Amino acid sequence: MINYGICTTCGSCTDICPNNIIRQDADASPVVHPGPDCISCGHCIAVCPTGAMHIDLETEPAGFADQKILARHLKSRRSIRRWKDTPVSDDECEELIAITAHAPSGCNAHPVIWIVVNDPEKVKAFVSAAAELLRTVPKEHRMYGLASGLLRKLDAGNDVVCRNAPALLIAAADPKEDLGLVDSIISLTYADIYAPSIGLGTCWAGFVMILLGAFPQLTKTLGIPETCKAQFALLAGHPKYTFKNIPLREMPDIIWT
Repeated sequence: MINYGICTTCGSCTDICPNNIIRQDADASPVVHPGPDCISCGHCIAVCPTGAMHIDLETEPAGFADQKILARHLKSRRSIRRWKDTPVSDDECEELIAITAHAPSGCNAHPVIWIVVNDPEKVKAFVSAAAELLRTVPKEHRMYGLASGLLRKLDAGNDVVCRNAPALLIAAADPKEDLGLVDSIISLTYADIYAPSIGLGTCWAGFVMILLGAFPQLTKTLGIPETCKAQFALLAGHPKYTFKNIPLREMPDIIWT
């Protein structure tokens, strides 16, 4: 919808539309040509300086974090493997996932479906089920070395799979979705970066994904529907420790071309 009473005909909405469905008429007023080419990205609404381009939904002012504050936030992020003995509430999970609705998505499709396991007993049940399946891996199998290594630690009481996390957040998508993995990783990164601001810590769950790939029957343990494929996962919980300092990191290699 366009409020022509406050439109300045600046042309920013027509210029920024990725699919060129907004065009200027003879007097430079923008005209929307809706159809399948519109991906509902919201660029036109976000860029309009007067709010003339709008929809019947609530918006909020845009803005960016201060450079130094954002840099410190990003550099302070840590992988959490020790947790307080407190559950992760449904509200906390929903707030974490809500921020991912604003993550970049190919063609603005947003194919990610979230599987939330925030019952610590269900997380433990997954680890236990995985351990029993690891015991069935024969010595001649290429996975035997990993399986035996994981079992040594699990049998010793060291949960290296889920790190005794109280919650597991899995980004899933339709198996036929071409951008399912890429969009899931982007969404998980948004959740990962946002988590400390609401008192949560996260850790990327690589072993969980290896186990789900090796033993598809484990998807039922986590309640993943047959119509979805787990793309990647995060462990989540309330960090036991507060990190006080930022370790130094080497500058990544750059190839200038």
